[in-house]
Amino acid sequence: MEFRVLPRSTWAPETGNNTIYLKIDHWNDYSFVTMFHMSLHDEDGRLHDIGEIKIAFKGQTTETDTYAKLPDRFEHLGEEFFSLGQGVEFYRNMASLPSHFCNQILSALRDIVLQPNLIEDIKEEEVFSTSLLRGISLSVIKGQYARVLEGKAELTNFKFKFVRPEAGHWGRIELGFDVEVGSTPNTNIHAIIGRNGVGKTTLLNGMIEAITDRQGTNAKFVDIDGWQESEISDDYFSSLVSVSFSAFDPFTPPKEQPDPAKGTCYFYIGLKDPKNGEFHRTISDLQNDCSRALISCFYDPKKTDRWLDAIGKLGSDEIFASMRLQKLKDIYKDLRNNTMSEEQSDSSSFQDKYIKEVSPFLSRMSSGHAIVLLTITRLVATVEEKTLVLLDEAESHLHPPLLSAFVRALADLLQDRNGVAIIATHSPVVLQEIPCSCVWKIYRVGSNVTASRPTIETFGENLGLLTSEVFSLEVERSGFHDLLAESVETGRTYEEIVSSYNNQLGFEGRAILKALIANRDRSVSHDETE
Repeated sequence: MEFRVLPRSTWAPETGNNTIYLKIDHWNDYSFVTMFHMSLHDEDGRLHDIGEIKIAFKGQTTETDTYAKLPDRFEHLGEEFFSLGQGVEFYRNMASLPSHFCNQILSALRDIVLQPNLIEDIKEEEVFSTSLLRGISLSVIKGQYARVLEGKAELTNFKFKFVRPEAGHWGRIELGFDVEVGSTPNTNIHAIIGRNGVGKTTLLNGMIEAITDRQGTNAKFVDIDGWQESEISDDYFSSLVSVSFSAFDPFTPPKEQPDPAKGTCYFYIGLKDPKNGEFHRTISDLQNDCSRALISCFYDPKKTDRWLDAIGKLGSDEIFASMRLQKLKDIYKDLRNNTMSEEQSDSSSFQDKYIKEVSPFLSRMSSGHAIVLLTITRLVATVEEKTLVLLDEAESHLHPPLLSAFVRALADLLQDRNGVAIIATHSPVVLQEIPCSCVWKIYRVGSNVTASRPTIETFGENLGLLTSEVFSLEVERSGFHDLLAESVETGRTYEEIVSSYNNQLGFEGRAILKALIANRDRSVSHDETE
């Protein structure tokens, strides 16, 4: 078996045997040049196009490109080298080869998916985190890539729970989350619902700390998908994304951590300034965030497709559909075509040009639509296998139809990427989009907090029934219920009360009124009998 390094302008020969071709690609990752396109002739002389692979070596700096370090022909790489295929398709193509041939090739290339023990020795190398792990996390390497290489399904079920012990004014709570691949309705979105003040936001903030500050909190996530429960590993979640656009949340988000070599990445989407949580972002700041996220999506064809799918789902909202958001991709494409070839899309100069082009477009959007676009775009840019997304009251800026469309778009994205979201909400619209097995109702009395599943199925259920299921006691003491109760206390008949409302009482209100009057008259009759 022989490896051959080919110049960028050269193609693999039409015939050959037991030969692997590494065609140089001069693409650079922040000045590191490590990319090759790999193809091969197998033992029977058949030609296979495998895909992109990055090869690096210990101590590599931006001064030395990998191809300059490699001989034109070799049988295996030295111990200073390591490599990583750039996508699931690479390992799927490798897995299609005879296993002994596949393992022989990847072993000779010192591939870290086949040999994950190499990671410990190279994790501090700058080229590893900057180039090889660009857009890829350790969780994906050890999970999805390894499964595909072994011929297993790309996505698997996973189960975990969040445990918070009693502390201060908050009682102990334990919530389980189960994602089942291929389930209908899907189970990638979970909701924590309850009235204001029960501690939903505090729960989400505790979840953030349990991942980003494990030593500083007693709360923890526990892996329950196995024979024995254990606290999750540092790379159980490939990334954590928290979303909060509340101006009154006192929680200061942690500093973003985008380096997958350090474990779980952390990204924040919201109003707080990530550099100083005491300050809020300006509209211009949020528009710039959105523009950079759009560039990240359009740089990757697969992310572009996922973004277009999400925008298509949001198009069920007439205003969203009328905006023709696909134009944002066209602007990117036109700008790339008219930009000098050496100027990459992640350069500050290109970003400035793109921001200038799309800012007038973004400025015309309402705050609610702008927040949805920013949120879904950054989620497409960051969500991958086992990304945990935490959203705090997503309904704050969205009317019900747009909220429903957003939840559906998010569910499809998470199912595609095998991620999971936990939404803290007080909107039954969210519950209407997910099964009751994904819903936790939270109640609080003093410091005591309890959680239970709904007693009715929630997916596709009537909003009135869902409201009654979750907020029954609060509803009976508020709004039109309270007005009807006051009217009944006057002693008037059903017809007189309906007339006093000028016959403007809905079906549910009339049913409640009849029940209240029946209870009143029954109480009066009982008192007279005594």
